[in-house]
Parts: sequence; C-alpha cells; structure tokens
Amino acid sequence: MYVVKVLHGYIGKEGQRTREKDPEKLWLFQNKQESDQFAAKIGGRSKHVSKIRKD
Repeated sequence: MYVVKVLHGYIGKEGQRTREKDPEKLWLFQNKQESDQFAAKIGGRSKHVSKIRKD
C-alpha cells in the first residue's frame, strides 16, 4: 500500500492534509504508479507503507 506524504502529514480520505497516521483515515493507493501520479499533481511524494503506527 502507498500513501501520499505532504509537508508534515499525509493526505486523508477527505483529500486534505492530516497529521493522523491511522490507516482507516488515510487515502490509500494499491500501486505505486497511482500514488506517484497523484503526488505529482499536488506536490507531494509517494510513500510505501507496510505498517503505520497509531501514535
């Protein structure tokens, strides 16, 4: 799974930046290509996640 990281947070399901690391609240991508395309549009970067901490 991949997420898009921007500044000091991630892109949430609502499409806005959030500092939450809870996978249920993040916009997840199944492959790197989709994640890279979206990240390029908004000026973020794609990050592979296998396990996200909830702290």
